Amino acid sequence: MYHFIINPKSSSGKGIRHWWTVKDELDRQDINYTADFTKQEGHAIELAEKICREHDGIKNIVVLGGDGTLNEVINGIDNYDDVILGYIPSGSSNDLARSLKIPKKPLESLSNLLKPSKFIYLDYGEISFEDTDIKPRKFGCSSGIGYDAGVCEEVQRSALKKKLNSFGAGKFIYLAIALKQLFSTKLQDATVIVDKVKKEKYTKVLLISNMIHKFEGGGLKMAPDADPTDGKLSICLVHGLPRALLMLLFPTILFGKHILFKGVETFNCSSIEIMLDRNFAVHTDGEVPGFSSHIKISCIPRKIRMIL
Repeated sequence: MYHFIINPKSSSGKGIRHWWTVKDELDRQDINYTADFTKQEGHAIELAEKICREHDGIKNIVVLGGDGTLNEVINGIDNYDDVILGYIPSGSSNDLARSLKIPKKPLESLSNLLKPSKFIYLDYGEISFEDTDIKPRKFGCSSGIGYDAGVCEEVQRSALKKKLNSFGAGKFIYLAIALKQLFSTKLQDATVIVDKVKKEKYTKVLLISNMIHKFEGGGLKMAPDADPTDGKLSICLVHGLPRALLMLLFPTILFGKHILFKGVETFNCSSIEIMLDRNFAVHTDGEVPGFSSHIKISCIPRKIRMIL
């Protein structure tokens, strides 16, 4: 039995189009399945919780949606030992699928799910908000505070994203807002504690990204050396750079060459605590649950059993 959680509105309708393609193939092969559609933000968490609660034994849960839908399902699973996770990407970013080389074509992804030849045990991250009442949140691909989260937050509010997604050009809104916020994001000072021991202070911080996988933001190679099975967060911290140099830095992220710039620090750790002067946007897998000035992030090793 396969339990599908589908976001029909992912990438302005690509989700429902992919589902009809997948459904036809499932019916043709007479595969046993259930199908639940998300109706609003947070619904995939509830659907995953329901599947885990109502079905005994190993649950084969397949997410058909984007990174945000997958994030919600990860947050809804209560016992990863009882779940095998599958993914058919239909979002506008699909960074986890890019990292794991999961096919974009739905029937190719489905074929891999129905006849799995390889499983991988993936790390996930967990973030807690120390100065707000926002609940702790898991993430599968990346989290961040500062500039990258601010871009996600503005894109989330943008009506233009939906229009561009309908033409397959949703990434342009990310690019436009990213360029705009390079000039408008307020840099601030930060205190960072790594693995509960090493304490550092930074000035003029643009962003601190906490990566499980290499990519975020629809293909930005924020952590080129990240390994989603090593039990570590890959941190990218950008600080102390003038605005003009940030403009030169931005395009190099596509190729992971930003790490060569002075003012870009990268390191691996099991946990990190970040304290800022004032609230900054925080994202988990591209979704922004809120703003905070004090967060803790840790890596939970090799818990998510996923079909490749």
